[in-house]
Amino acid sequence: MDFVKFTQLIDLKKNPMILKVYQPESPVLKRYIECFYILEKTAAEKPITYFTFPSIYSIVTISAETSTFVSPDKIITTYCPTSPIETNLVCDFNQPVLISYDGKINEITTYFKPLGLSAFIVHDLQHYNSGTFPDFNPHADYKEAMTAILAIADHQERIRALEAYWISKLRPFEDPLLENVLREMLDTNNLNQSMTTLSRKIGRSRTTINKHFDQHICKSPSQFKKIVRFRAAIQSQLDDKNNISRSYHVDYFDQSHMIRDFKKLTGFTPKVFFSKIAALERDEIKWIFI
Repeated sequence: MDFVKFTQLIDLKKNPMILKVYQPESPVLKRYIECFYILEKTAAEKPITYFTFPSIYSIVTISAETSTFVSPDKIITTYCPTSPIETNLVCDFNQPVLISYDGKINEITTYFKPLGLSAFIVHDLQHYNSGTFPDFNPHADYKEAMTAILAIADHQERIRALEAYWISKLRPFEDPLLENVLREMLDTNNLNQSMTTLSRKIGRSRTTINKHFDQHICKSPSQFKKIVRFRAAIQSQLDDKNNISRSYHVDYFDQSHMIRDFKKLTGFTPKVFFSKIAALERDEIKWIFI
């Protein structure tokens, strides 16, 4: 895997919740979806609190019998048996966000690749991105279908049902400009390429590129590039834990540049961040333990 799905401050020895990651089985969905994960927590377990950091993915989360308080830097979810299903879109945040779960939790999350979610919705992604971590209800049958999926006890069957739903909503979507720009930005050889240089290479103005990013990515190109570089540095360090200096020389202009970006995106210096990180789920999820 060339990414970090999410990074959390949590101790699983004290909080033995269930967290399982699944790759799409459908060859069609693999083009659009990076992964799914199921998170379950019993009422007897202690509350779980962690930080999540900015990602290049569009993330859709659904949970049953919960009530969620949302602010720009905090999401607190508590068990509430009388509440209807909750479903949220996460695609536009640029700083660490504190996440807390209290009580029984039954949640499933889909990580859509950049532009991936656009193939399953009617409007531009920005249309659904109102407010902080907004409610997400893209289709008339969506919440009813998600309620039925969350009620499936077998995890693999649940994922298959979720895949079947998304396949039923698949529609043609193309944005050749953004596809070209993203191909350039996700190439690790171009991590320090300026937007001016990229604009000239693509042959379109920065204003036009910015407009397309706002419509379909819900991030600015500069913020997207910063996150790509941050994630590449993490993966580089995890691949060779004795090579932190190589990480910032390859992906950043210098060490101060790396420290500045890491503190903005995580609240930690690289030294603290990397001293705490660990890998779970066959190295597919990267965590920070406290």
